[in-house]
Amino acid sequence: MAFLYNPFPQNFAHCRQDIVARHEKYKPERRAHALEKLPQHLKERSLWLHGNSERSKGSYVLYWTHHALRTDENPALDVARLLAAESDLPLVVYQGIAESYPYASDRHHLFMLEGARDLQTQYRDLGIPFRFHLDREGSRAPILHELGRAASLIVTENFPLEPTRGWTERLAAKCKAPILLVDTACVVPTQLIGQAYDRAYLFRNATKQFYEERVNRPWPICDAKLCPLPSSIEWKTLDLQEVNLSEWVADCAIDHSIGPVADTRGGSTEGYLRWNQFLKLKLKSYGSTRNQAEVDGSSRMSAYLHYGMVAPTRLARDASQLENQSPSVQKYLDELLVWRELAYAFCHFRESYEGWSALPEWAQRTLTHHKGDPRESNFSWEACARAKLSDPLWNAAQRSLLKHGELHNNIRMTWGKALLQWTRSPDIAMQRLVDLNHRYALDGRDPSSYGGILWCFGQFDRPFEVDLPVLGTIRPRPTSEHLARISLRNYEARVDRKPFRTQPTIAMIGAGLGGLFCSRALQDHGFPVTLFEKSKGLGGRSATRRVGADIQFDHGAQYFTIRDQRLAKYLQSWLDDGIVAPWNGTIVELRDRVVHHESKPIDRFVAKPGMNELGRHLGKDLHVRLQTKIIAVHMGEQSSLSFASSWASSNPSRNQYWLEDEEGNRHGPFDIVLWNAPAAQTSAIVPSFCSWANLARTTNLRPCWTLMLGMSERWHVPWDGAFLNQGPIRWIARNSSKIERPNRLDTWVAQSTADWAEEHLQDDPDQVVELLLQAFNVATSIPPPEPIYRNASRWRFATPDPPLSVGSLWDPMHRFGACGDWCYGARIEGALLSGMGLAGRVLGWMHERLAITPQSQATADDSFQLRLFEP
Repeated sequence: MAFLYNPFPQNFAHCRQDIVARHEKYKPERRAHALEKLPQHLKERSLWLHGNSERSKGSYVLYWTHHALRTDENPALDVARLLAAESDLPLVVYQGIAESYPYASDRHHLFMLEGARDLQTQYRDLGIPFRFHLDREGSRAPILHELGRAASLIVTENFPLEPTRGWTERLAAKCKAPILLVDTACVVPTQLIGQAYDRAYLFRNATKQFYEERVNRPWPICDAKLCPLPSSIEWKTLDLQEVNLSEWVADCAIDHSIGPVADTRGGSTEGYLRWNQFLKLKLKSYGSTRNQAEVDGSSRMSAYLHYGMVAPTRLARDASQLENQSPSVQKYLDELLVWRELAYAFCHFRESYEGWSALPEWAQRTLTHHKGDPRESNFSWEACARAKLSDPLWNAAQRSLLKHGELHNNIRMTWGKALLQWTRSPDIAMQRLVDLNHRYALDGRDPSSYGGILWCFGQFDRPFEVDLPVLGTIRPRPTSEHLARISLRNYEARVDRKPFRTQPTIAMIGAGLGGLFCSRALQDHGFPVTLFEKSKGLGGRSATRRVGADIQFDHGAQYFTIRDQRLAKYLQSWLDDGIVAPWNGTIVELRDRVVHHESKPIDRFVAKPGMNELGRHLGKDLHVRLQTKIIAVHMGEQSSLSFASSWASSNPSRNQYWLEDEEGNRHGPFDIVLWNAPAAQTSAIVPSFCSWANLARTTNLRPCWTLMLGMSERWHVPWDGAFLNQGPIRWIARNSSKIERPNRLDTWVAQSTADWAEEHLQDDPDQVVELLLQAFNVATSIPPPEPIYRNASRWRFATPDPPLSVGSLWDPMHRFGACGDWCYGARIEGALLSGMGLAGRVLGWMHERLAITPQSQATADDSFQLRLFEP
């Protein structure tokens, strides 16, 4: 995996101690003096992080923005402008998107990039230099630290959660410039509140006067005059206006299996458009509809608030100043101000806001007491993430997260509490909820997220009067009771609504592991795929040969490893569900018959009861046509996609495609055609006008012969697998040493080198058996028993030489894509990551080209229309 720049401190504790020491040396009156000239509405939001507030000898004031991606009513920007003007220094603004933040995915990346595109225009209109950087392949650098070292002062938003805290502390350790934190997220600055509250009514009472003084206060316009940036300062930035953002995202080492949300676009423009529609159409009925998930009378503003693309001060003022101050308005303001800012204060003033210790003592006690109670089920992370549980309401809620990046707040409470019944322990349930929410929700990793999740475990609540199994005195919220209050059918219809008016039809040629992973990700997002596989089974070279009931061989991939963290959750789920297991066999290297043990053993895994089981697992719920060999792809009629209607006639590449199999049958039509077949087989049928066709033609996959032996007696060698560096064999393994394999015979597999396989490519299998058996017999110093079963299998396309290392291939003009280990690396892990990458490219292309926006005459039921994006 490519090296990722890590913006976290090497030692958090040391960094914190250093900052505390600087605080102690610094006189409070000097800090106060530095902020004296700020107006009160900005002064009360500002806090020095560390050090001397006397400016260092820098060339400019730097405003690092990350959670206030707006220019209107932005306290941090106003503070930076005023202090830059007071110092006669230029102001520069920096925004960066790293690959290493928790749960980084195409969904979060594209939402931030769309916000950055909007932000770039806003700063251009203000005449303020704005620099943007995206970490990606070929462009990874500590830009923030470089800018910080040349700054006189650094201003940034006071966001209370990790990793932002860690990033800020690392910046403080690297730069001499003082850092000023500004609260941009709350109407009442968190530092005025002064403490964390465990109950909403206590917070409400403590802050009532603060809100009365601030909610209706107009936000003063900042008109500070700024010095221009000297021409001597080189200022390079990415232009976000005329680029395909999804293509940039495809180059990032992030989770590409979580696609962008079609009807929630990033940026202040989109955020305020949604807000104005809510203000006009829904707010008056908010009190009666806010809990009806199937209607969804909520504002759906949480993602925009999380990233600061809209100003909470403006939202509160707009709602408060409506002529009709109905109970609906008061209820909305209570949610926006009290419940949201209660969570911000909690995270700001509590050292622990995520773990078990964040819960009140009574909740910890009762959950611990019931930790050993029997559970209804124990579902794995993958089953939860893909909404494959036994409860239809919970599944619908999770599909809302997966497809739309949001979860109705009233449903979220039921969704969260239900998981306590379906995990081994309450601490695992909490970790699972945090993971699912942060991974899929656009408003994940937000204080409000923790507020909602912790509430499910008793935080901000009081003990229930009845002690129940599993829950103890945590307030129950059964899905069965929730179903009595809503129409499941209507809620499911809303959740499973088509993201585009006309759904693209997708074909996948080949059902190897990469193609299965890609197809499953697309289907989970609501885009069904039809797979065509020429063989009898799924999984490609992750294959198992069975002979009768009690002899079998993994004659393709022998095992797999997972090193990339993007696949770690899947691996753990497959272990939990019994799909795979560790292979604890002793693996050695043989050189001149001498055994050399591994210096650093690695974790190896096998599917059970055979390697093909992993393909079967990934292929569940997919529409697969086995024993269907596609031999040609033909251009057909004009595409049914709405985008094609305006310009397909002048651009024939926008037509649909028909697939022809070897029996002469036609399949289709399809708008998108994907391949997960060896490069040679792919190049044989991909149309020549495809942009990556030549890459497939020039990629070489080398062959391999596999020898399969069954011995009635055990071969007594002190190892279970061996790499050979000599002769025609490169690998020997005791297949029967793997878990849950038949044990009537001692079964062995030997795989040839690519050079030897090429020399004997056309040999008869019986002849290959004899030649490889001779090499097998001389490979070690201990002669093997005479085999009673022997056979050989040829893999014509086994090992890419070398792989392309591009992840996946995508032609956006003709809508052709390809994935596989020949694209990303000759391992199962490489195939899976390649499939993940291709899914991201397809989902990103649809997001860019088949955009959905609210209708200009929007109605309360959130109907949408298709908008064309020209290429």
